Amino acid sequence: MKPQVPVVSIKGKPFERGRQYGSQAQTLIQKNLELYFDLWRSLWGARRPEVLKHCASLVPVIGEYDAEILEEMQGIAKGAALSLEEIVALNARYEMVFAQSAVAEAGGGCTSITAMPGVTRNGHTILGQNWDYKERFQGLSVILEVEREGSPNIVMHLEAGTMAHKGMNSAGLGVCLNALVSSRDKFEITTPFLVVARAILNADSFSRAVKAVLNARVTVSFNFLIAHRDGEAIDLEVSPIDVGFLHPDEGILTHSNHFIALNNRPDMVDVFKATAPDTLFRAERARRLIEEERGNIDAGSFQRVFRDHFSYPNSICRHVDTREEAPRHLATLSSAVMNLTARTFYLTEGTPCQNEYYRVAPKCLWQD
Repeated sequence: MKPQVPVVSIKGKPFERGRQYGSQAQTLIQKNLELYFDLWRSLWGARRPEVLKHCASLVPVIGEYDAEILEEMQGIAKGAALSLEEIVALNARYEMVFAQSAVAEAGGGCTSITAMPGVTRNGHTILGQNWDYKERFQGLSVILEVEREGSPNIVMHLEAGTMAHKGMNSAGLGVCLNALVSSRDKFEITTPFLVVARAILNADSFSRAVKAVLNARVTVSFNFLIAHRDGEAIDLEVSPIDVGFLHPDEGILTHSNHFIALNNRPDMVDVFKATAPDTLFRAERARRLIEEERGNIDAGSFQRVFRDHFSYPNSICRHVDTREEAPRHLATLSSAVMNLTARTFYLTEGTPCQNEYYRVAPKCLWQD
């Protein structure tokens, strides 16, 4: 039996959607929260009251950026029997891991790929990524199906209690996420990365998805690879000082965990690559491997690339490096391939080399 991710289906108005989510995933959400509080304490000595006080100050910022997202978060808190500040903490987990001068211990990774209709077998747009993260969070994610009235429906694979991660919507948009860290990053009262990711998936057009990123005031770095089933894609490297962009090159676009568009700037140093040197070859290798099937690229092509073990264990398909200390143990926790044209989602729970992809075909993606 293939290990599969729990599915949580929600619908209705924002607060009610959130309440359903929090109620259905309550155990996983509470487990995630306790693991993160333990992680923050070990990384930078943060105590629970300190974290929650900071998260209380994020509430109005999130509401100003997107009131509907905040309302859904309030519903999650209600359903999961937690405070709003605790749900905000989960959704600011990226900032609290990567922006606290603990990059060497923070971990994280990801390799993302998209292929345009001109290079795929059936003229489809395909998008996918390996999610590399701390092994302690294995098995604490869900597939969230969101039905919204008058707005695109959404399907995401995300950590229980968060608003977004990799996903796609019924308007044809898909997004993958990658960590970036610059010397200018700091944790301030700004819109959390995962809230911006949800705003992308809330969008009903490509331009509004890009606008959701450009409108966010941020003080940390991160990366979004956004694609649309009509055959368009863009990669946005977000930093505190600028947003860089990349377009597909001959129908293919890849990214990992170092700056490409914002490389070699005198006002900012890319600090992640020193602790994750494999990023410097993963994106290019992924491109080269997927390129070998040009004209015949399909979901299976992506799956083969995501199983690649060159430079094992620090490979595209990442495994725990036992030479590192336990806090830095990382692995590919899941692998996702999204065919935006066929509106299908292929997913693994665990490394793709040891776990079969299974197909998720949510009906809500067909409701334009």
